[in-house]
Amino acid sequence: MRSIWVIAVTVGAATATMFAGQSSEGAASLSDTALTAQTETTLARRLLMVSIGANNDAVHDILDGVLPMDDYELRTRLTSISHMLYAFPNLYRAEPNPWTEAGAQADPARVSLATAAVWDDFPQFKAMAEEGYRLAQEAADAPREEMLPVVERLEALCESCHATYRAELKFLDYDNLEQSLRP
Repeated sequence: MRSIWVIAVTVGAATATMFAGQSSEGAASLSDTALTAQTETTLARRLLMVSIGANNDAVHDILDGVLPMDDYELRTRLTSISHMLYAFPNLYRAEPNPWTEAGAQADPARVSLATAAVWDDFPQFKAMAEEGYRLAQEAADAPREEMLPVVERLEALCESCHATYRAELKFLDYDNLEQSLRP
């Protein structure tokens, strides 16, 4: 019984030390404490965005007739996009970690692609993600002939969010590269 009491006192002392000097208004609760490192949540955000993009590409290819129509796959991918957009803003920590050139050079796989605007106006950022969640689910629930306009509204919202909150990405333009290599 004594060992349980010692553990309880130790945990209590550690918790008190962790929150010492913080006002009750600004104090973090244990439910606000992250169990993963900032670099890991940053990688998780990037992987989630890649998955959202891949699902969206498949959705668009199905709706455009490039891939065969499969109602179950189409609706499942849209629902997955919806759920991922709901989860996405919850992968941001209170301590900002916006994109930096130094971060990109140090660890290209785990560098944040977010701009400081995410932390400057997190409520608006989260609202955009929630709107994306609603639009993706609206598309998943829509009759087949009404899906494409909703998906296009979702894509416009995504582009707006990226323009506001994501660092500018520099891509290799393969079309120009290919043309420059032709004799």
